[in-house]
Amino acid sequence: MKIRNIVLVFIIFLFFTKLYAQEPNLVKDKAWYIPDYVKMQFAGNIGVVSAGAGYQLFDKVLYSELLYGYVPESVSKAAKIHLITIKNTFPIFRKEIGNNLTITPIAGFTTTIDIGTTTFTTLPRKYPDDYYVPTAFHFTLFGGAMFHKDFINPKIINGVDFYVEMGTVETYLWYGITSKEVGLSDIFSTSFGLNFYF
Repeated sequence: MKIRNIVLVFIIFLFFTKLYAQEPNLVKDKAWYIPDYVKMQFAGNIGVVSAGAGYQLFDKVLYSELLYGYVPESVSKAAKIHLITIKNTFPIFRKEIGNNLTITPIAGFTTTIDIGTTTFTTLPRKYPDDYYVPTAFHFTLFGGAMFHKDFINPKIINGVDFYVEMGTVETYLWYGITSKEVGLSDIFSTSFGLNFYF
């Protein structure tokens, strides 16, 4: 699957989410399973490109998302990588910096599973017991800043977030702590993305 196809699926998802949300009864009594927003992210240890949907929970104390991420062969230098991620973001506080514009420091964590064929959730029989830990699951920690803009007279999109994050994977963090050869610049990566509210 090419990145172009992922972007196309994301746009179609945006279109149908908007059509469904325009039903009058749904706007008043939105079912719990209807997402509050859709997301697209670049990088961040959850795929070169990732897309999905999310919910604002507990009066916007937690943003929780389900994402699909993709890494093409040209980037991985091996097989294509397909990832499923649950991402949890905690806004620390919100500060208004302009007309319908706020800035929010954020922190959070993700849980990711590689659903491809190059990783494993249980140790293959060819290895001795406890030789490797499972390689399909990873956890990331991140922090950053999010800018939110509400639109006064929305036609399609009610608001948008733009965010920038810096984070690391648990294995990178472990190597950074235990190995003298691995520096901080080797374990952290930057990502950015958009949330679209309907």
